[in-house]
Amino acid sequence: MRISEKTRTAAAGLKLNAMELCFYPLFYKKHADVTAQERIRYGNGKRKMLDVYSKGGSAEKKPMFVYIHGGGWISGLRTARRYYCEHWAENGYVAVNIGYDYGSEIRHPSHLKDVFAGLTYVLDRADRFGIDASRVVVAGESAGAYIAAYVAAAASHREIYSKYGIDFPYADTFRVGACVLLSGVYSMTRVAGCRFPDIDLIAHAICGMDTEGILALKDAEREEKDGFFSPEYYADRDFPPAFVVGSAKDSLLGESTAFYEKLRSAGADAEFYLCKGINGVHAGALACDRGKSGRDCVKAAVRFVSEALRVGENGR
Repeated sequence: MRISEKTRTAAAGLKLNAMELCFYPLFYKKHADVTAQERIRYGNGKRKMLDVYSKGGSAEKKPMFVYIHGGGWISGLRTARRYYCEHWAENGYVAVNIGYDYGSEIRHPSHLKDVFAGLTYVLDRADRFGIDASRVVVAGESAGAYIAAYVAAAASHREIYSKYGIDFPYADTFRVGACVLLSGVYSMTRVAGCRFPDIDLIAHAICGMDTEGILALKDAEREEKDGFFSPEYYADRDFPPAFVVGSAKDSLLGESTAFYEKLRSAGADAEFYLCKGINGVHAGALACDRGKSGRDCVKAAVRFVSEALRVGENGR
């Protein structure tokens, strides 16, 4: 009996999550001064939860750092990103760690709707969480970088909300001051040709097509697919300032470099950082306390974002 696509995808997700648990100790660092509000439910669904991290001691509102986990749309543990979020909380941000449903249960653009629902929940309670909603950073790794890139794009290309049927009450006022994109996927038609593990299941989870079908598309069909499934479609001069991180040993490195180059050629504000050594594997920048490259990367990202937010405040 043939195993269904949904069952195969769910099984792959379990395998990938088990692997994440093995690497979880690499991310660990105790952040004693950071306050955590975890497992906050923002909607119906097993994974529609979020966490909020902030450093106490100040009544002043802080910028919001939104983090979206990766996992190829078929896996990913929100809790395994806690310590990366706490790094940003220690640097003066209210870090919001948003989970979303997997591709074994939903299709694009439902994950975007999930994340915007999470954002709505937090923005409705901005005063309670001590958030300055005029200063927003969005970030993520792998599939999370894909989603973060779409969130950033929507802030400067409002037609995305109606195009994907996203009900976001802050659509007219929401702005993204900067984004941090780690080892992301930005073109679904381009990534179909890479050798990333489980790429067939990942492509099917997002596009409803396997890689063979995507690669067989004609130019016009490919452009149409990219227009609906690829955040790179919106990589123009209006895209928010982007700190793009690639990993030297990652089969998806070409995604990061291509996205960065498109942003730069369009005249957008973008910076590229290449992680090496222990941090040179896919999304290795998350282990920002376990290697010089990772430590330097998060410092550079904090510096880039701080400068971008200051520019935004000054209206330049």
